[in-house]
Amino acid sequence: MTREELLKQQLTDEQRKILSDCSALYNRLPSDLKTKLEGLMHVFLHEVTFDREGFTEVTEEMRICVAAEACVLILNRGYDSYSQLRRVTISKDALKRDGEEWGGWAGRHDVDLHWNACLTGMKWGDDNYNIILHEFAHVLDQADDAQAQSIPVAEDSVDRPKWEELFKREYPRIKAAYKAGRAHAIREYALSDEAEFFTCATESFFERPKELKKYNPEIYDILKDYYGLDPLPWSRAEEKRIEQKAQEWGKRRFIRLIWMGVSVTLMAVAMFLRALEIVSDDFFIYFYPVWFLLIIWSQTKKSW
Repeated sequence: MTREELLKQQLTDEQRKILSDCSALYNRLPSDLKTKLEGLMHVFLHEVTFDREGFTEVTEEMRICVAAEACVLILNRGYDSYSQLRRVTISKDALKRDGEEWGGWAGRHDVDLHWNACLTGMKWGDDNYNIILHEFAHVLDQADDAQAQSIPVAEDSVDRPKWEELFKREYPRIKAAYKAGRAHAIREYALSDEAEFFTCATESFFERPKELKKYNPEIYDILKDYYGLDPLPWSRAEEKRIEQKAQEWGKRRFIRLIWMGVSVTLMAVAMFLRALEIVSDDFFIYFYPVWFLLIIWSQTKKSW
């Protein structure tokens, strides 16, 4: 199939369920971007070879999750951004380089990922850590000149001076913020190497857009232009959904408490009537099952 044909393909319900269960970022995406993402994922899965290290097979969950997170970065950039990418290797154990353990590694053509690190990064969508976004941001950074230097545009790009100026100004500011203990939005790993600045900023852009916009607005704006996306409304929509769910849960809890009170009152009245010998023991043969069913029904009814 051609790229144009693949871009029109959709995921199955089972594949969508994998993402809804595993990816906080996927769940925040607006429906139109989810549709666009599915087409890009089909291109990714068609053109990229998956390999494994320590696993007996590469599962459907692995392929779908990696493809989805990676393709979020190119939703409005197009698949040509990954035209040089050839292979993704999923490892059971943490990657080891120079005596240290790593969650991932990326070059222009290959990406290695520790699967447990992938799952952790996808599940918690606001912890500033997503190893898949991080490593595929490295791919984008190296796409034009094979150098990971946190300037993800070609040397002859009209945007190159803007990126160079931003890096020279913002990188020292982030260092100073950490040193002084001031509020910040980008995780400290960005300071381990200049090449990590763009990738960690990308994680913040998608996972903590509100904080990045507040503390590093120029970084947010340049990433917004680069990716052609604005995650801030997604985050606000998610916060609104969470608030609505909390209100609904509070309402259901209140109604269930009322029904529990009604049930307790009925039991108290029944026992009082029995004490006055207004009702006999035979009455309770019928009363107890009905009372018990009333409690079960009131506490499990989903439409409250």
